Amino acid sequence: MPPSLRSSFRRAPPAAEQPAGHAYRGEARTLLRLAGPIVLSQLGAVGLGTLDTIMVGPLGPNALATVGLGSSLHIALLLIASGMLLGMTPLVSQAFGAKDEHAARQVLMQGLWLALLLSVPVIWLSAEGEWLARVLGQEPGVAGPVGEYMYALAWGVPPAVLFFALRQYLDGIGRPRAAMAVTFFGLAVNYVGNRLFIYGWGELIPAMGATGSGWATTLVRWSMLAALLAYLRLHPSLAPFRGVRWRPRLQRLTRLLQIGGPAGALLGLEISLFSLAAVMMGWFGPLELGTHQVTLNLASTTFQLGLGVSLAGAVRVGHHLGARNPAGVRHAVVLTYALAMGAMGLCALAFLAAPEWLLGLYTRDAAIVRLGTTLLAVAAAFQLFDAAQVAGVCVLRGAADTRVPALLAALAYWAVGLPVAYFWGVRGGAGPVGVWVGLCLALALAALLLFLRVRRVVWKAAA
Repeated sequence: MPPSLRSSFRRAPPAAEQPAGHAYRGEARTLLRLAGPIVLSQLGAVGLGTLDTIMVGPLGPNALATVGLGSSLHIALLLIASGMLLGMTPLVSQAFGAKDEHAARQVLMQGLWLALLLSVPVIWLSAEGEWLARVLGQEPGVAGPVGEYMYALAWGVPPAVLFFALRQYLDGIGRPRAAMAVTFFGLAVNYVGNRLFIYGWGELIPAMGATGSGWATTLVRWSMLAALLAYLRLHPSLAPFRGVRWRPRLQRLTRLLQIGGPAGALLGLEISLFSLAAVMMGWFGPLELGTHQVTLNLASTTFQLGLGVSLAGAVRVGHHLGARNPAGVRHAVVLTYALAMGAMGLCALAFLAAPEWLLGLYTRDAAIVRLGTTLLAVAAAFQLFDAAQVAGVCVLRGAADTRVPALLAALAYWAVGLPVAYFWGVRGGAGPVGVWVGLCLALALAALLLFLRVRRVVWKAAA
């Protein structure tokens, strides 16, 4: 949080008073209009992974384990890189709130340069997926297929991070519908690509099994980037590159990294927690790893509801800060928490009420369904914690406060969650359930610590 936040509110011109109920209703309408397309975009993005899991499912637990571990490792790398681009969100939204569209475009241009730089290490590590899996203790029979799958994904890294940068800009100026539409276009491409590459097409395209799903994902990423660029080309009113300098500028890149670096680290801490949980599941065997993949995919899908609302909340906090509207900041904070936790609370009820039906969408394997039902019960317990922690992260990010939240996440995930998952689940004999309880405790502690940070830094400053 910049130390000038409170003083900037003090300099703000007095706003016309209106009843609190009217103000909350107005903010709720604006937040939901912004959140709707973002939630759908997030669900569409997760739907890409869900579709991969469903279409690989008939190949059996070994194929599910390959996609589960390979995607966990690759996505962890990709999201750490993409997370560093999250520094664009407060800068774009605050510039937009201050009606400085040129500054917002400058942020986008530097964000694109940063995206290209960040893609390099992700490409390299993904191309060395077999080595990475072996380093993490996987058997050669698992590491080999994982390496082939991750090699296919490596070719789709540049378009993935460039698309993410463009989306941060569009979300920051309150135009999230384009990314939403392109994401659902990507789902259609992914279905066709999976059909062709996983199972083959006559003599023209050989069946590649789980690796084929990786090549389909790469095809999707390039298609989505091309579609979004075409959309921007056909809508001159957006003009994201009008009047901006194309060359990289060290000062702006440094500012992006000052905010985005901790944000990427925080996201990496959370993703790596779940990725290492997948590694632990691999130690138990293909059945446990495949079950983990299916169950985590369900939990990740419901998480997009809370995440989408929270991302919209970050944009609204940034808009109000740019407009120097402290009351608006408080309204956005309250509604972000309420809507995110309410949506995911309903998902928790669904996990408890119909676990076998939900798991049956992925597989008919009785052993996976049996273990997955138990893991879904744990997942239901951490839905509210997950919603609260992502609301806190995004509210703070909208105020450009990312460094301390990253430290708090490190404490929750690595000092509490991961040790509990390992020592209770792996060493203590509790098995997969013990690993998931560790995840639950990590999210609960993160939610509490981040809430206290929001209360201290954002809420009191906007009082």
